[in-house]
Amino acid sequence: MTVHDLGSLGVGKTLTTQEFAVRPSDLTAHVESSFLGQVIGTCEECLSTGSLAGDNGGGSPWGRVCPTSVAIDRMLAALARHEALREHSMVVRSVGRVRALGELMVGEPITGTAEVRFRSQRNPGSTHLTVEVELHRWQGGRRTTLLGFEAGLELRHAAPAAA
Repeated sequence: MTVHDLGSLGVGKTLTTQEFAVRPSDLTAHVESSFLGQVIGTCEECLSTGSLAGDNGGGSPWGRVCPTSVAIDRMLAALARHEALREHSMVVRSVGRVRALGELMVGEPITGTAEVRFRSQRNPGSTHLTVEVELHRWQGGRRTTLLGFEAGLELRHAAPAAA
């Protein structure tokens, strides 16, 4: 499959991400964006990255267990970097049926898979996919599923950069 050809992303195709981890900075960014979303227009210019977490000597102000919403966001970001999707802009249209099957720890190496369940090209210039996503931990040669969810994605070919 070429990166420009989404035709091979048919039902049953599985995409596997590179190994990644949720970092403490991801949690800080999540909390700040949630906070700014609630107080938009109320002195948001006073906040900067890291302002909620403070500087505590390099340690994380958050716990070791990663919140589900942050794990979902990191997984979708890792999926957007997959070779088959890299040259396309990906918009998440929906996330549903979230199943937490274990605790994901901050800094823990994880991988993800996304199996295409439905594909549509009814609108010219875009492809809509429904994917079943799972996050996995590898421990002692065994794969453990930590989280599963369904996502609706819209893919559009990214415009080439101006020369």
